[in-house]
Amino acid sequence: MAVSRRRVGSTMMGRSAVGGLMISAAALVALTNGASAFAPVPSAPFTRRCAAGPAPSSTGLYMGMNRKARRQQQKEQGKISSKKLLNALDDAGGKKKGKKGKKSSGEIALPEDEMEEKRSAIDAEMAGERVESELGGEGESVVSGAAMVDALPEDEDMRPEVSAVVMDEDTGILRVVQGKNVRDIVTGKAVKLSDKGPEYRLAQMFPGAPPDVREKYRFDWKSANVAQMVESLQEASMVTAKNEAGNEVVRIPPHPQIANSGIDFVLANRDYLGFKMNKLLGRLKLRAQSEFKKDDALTYRKLWKNYLTVERHISAPFRQIMLDAEKKVGPNFGNNDLMSYCNGEVYERAGSYLVLKSMVAHWQQKVQDAEYVESTPETSDNTLEVLMVGDPKRYLPDPPIIFRLDECQRIAQAAANMTAIFVLTPELYDDLPLEIKFVEEALRIQTGTEMRKFVVEDFCPREGCTPESLREGVRRLAVQLDSMQIDPYGDLRNTVVRLCDAMAVGTDDEKDPYQPFLVNFKNGYDNPGFFQTYTFDHDKLSLVAFLDNPTEELEEGKIQGDDLIEQLGKDAQRNLMGFMGAVQTVGKEDDDLSAQVKKKEYEPYQVPETRALGRPHMMGWLELLEDEERFGGEGG
Repeated sequence: MAVSRRRVGSTMMGRSAVGGLMISAAALVALTNGASAFAPVPSAPFTRRCAAGPAPSSTGLYMGMNRKARRQQQKEQGKISSKKLLNALDDAGGKKKGKKGKKSSGEIALPEDEMEEKRSAIDAEMAGERVESELGGEGESVVSGAAMVDALPEDEDMRPEVSAVVMDEDTGILRVVQGKNVRDIVTGKAVKLSDKGPEYRLAQMFPGAPPDVREKYRFDWKSANVAQMVESLQEASMVTAKNEAGNEVVRIPPHPQIANSGIDFVLANRDYLGFKMNKLLGRLKLRAQSEFKKDDALTYRKLWKNYLTVERHISAPFRQIMLDAEKKVGPNFGNNDLMSYCNGEVYERAGSYLVLKSMVAHWQQKVQDAEYVESTPETSDNTLEVLMVGDPKRYLPDPPIIFRLDECQRIAQAAANMTAIFVLTPELYDDLPLEIKFVEEALRIQTGTEMRKFVVEDFCPREGCTPESLREGVRRLAVQLDSMQIDPYGDLRNTVVRLCDAMAVGTDDEKDPYQPFLVNFKNGYDNPGFFQTYTFDHDKLSLVAFLDNPTEELEEGKIQGDDLIEQLGKDAQRNLMGFMGAVQTVGKEDDDLSAQVKKKEYEPYQVPETRALGRPHMMGWLELLEDEERFGGEGG
């Protein structure tokens, strides 16, 4: 079998393949011009690391910096100058163009004589814009989370076609410059949606498998077991190729190449694979490592990496359609004339609905978090519980997010209003895919029993599908949502997963062969998903060592942040300062640190029993594959 990205189909199968819900793989890949997101193309690396230099940026915590110094850095915080970004993108294969296609001079824009008054965070969010922050990077918007470590171009026109990794030449830190489009991990290029029309683009958004592929690869879920599933996935992922000696061997192709049979297998079983297979392969790899079975660990790692590549490749069109929908919904946030910007083909309206529904779920969760934080008095007993609720970025100076209760309520209500108007507009909602319509209606039902009765007696007869095909369609939707970023899609993804579990009760789909591996808390190798964790040595001045043995003053709340940093030592301070950007040195550069690195006879670190929990110390198996991971050996 030849190594191939994806063969191009010539016919389109209807969505009737599985009860009116599935789209065939042939429809998914057919393009009039012969090009496809799944078509053979020259191999390209996933990322190219290029030299570029953003202006120095301080840590998000600003430890050791005074207020005046922070304000001085505000203008350039987290931004890459036009010249350096152009050079970096040129090295990465980007186009060195400025506005309107003209070649850029590369000069850095001069600051305005008069700084405009900064818009409040809530006003920016309500206008569909990103929250600005002194911390740099890209702040939160109603349709996307904050990404403080991303490199932010000074000019939006300088944003590359697809995301690129550039290096800050001042610090050596790699940063991501988010692109305008989704990058296909296999082709290395922007996702190409079909030119053959909206039906084919809908097929790319919700891909299925034609009957012959399902017949060949589909699991019999009644008898399926993990060993069989992993073995079948591995066989389908293999290709016949020549090794260095010129002999033919059967192996998993080198990254980022994938086999046609691997794509077909995943498409046929995607609702049974998804994120659970991802977790399973990772756990099996760690188990083999913990038993020092290096060859088995390498085999699992290669299969795991190949499976993730196939998944990212299949989900790329969905992510591109969702990104396009974000560009429509975000700038129009609060505009209740949804027909003016959400109308379009079915795949476009499906994307807009999912963006809106994700916004509702995300902001309702933020409202719940804010209600808890603002109504719960903080005591010494519940400090950690309060800290773990909600987005921890709210504790940063000049937070790049909205987190106050009244502001979250305002945004959540606006998002709910927009979604309700969308659903009540027949031209926008009535012909959406059945799995999407079911999610909208099922989430209004209070109990699982009522919901399952609704499936059998109401929804399926009305829409002309079977309960089995509906369950499969909703599971496939959950897998697609799992490919999206956590903010704002994580809450809707979790809701749909719980809906899938509730739908499966009392059916053949309730069986879960993954459960003994992923939800088994038995401590020992007779647990098939168990791997032995262990404790580590830590430097006496490390944060872990300090937290293992906190001082009485810290427990009583007497030590302030500056005192804590001083106690952690200058090495820890420099590490924290370099977390978000440039390393900001504090004190003299030539301080004598010899006392901190003085060699002593090895003494095992004493881990408190409350954290050790009887685990062994310094087993070392995490470093078993270190050479391959660092230097790109086989499977690395």
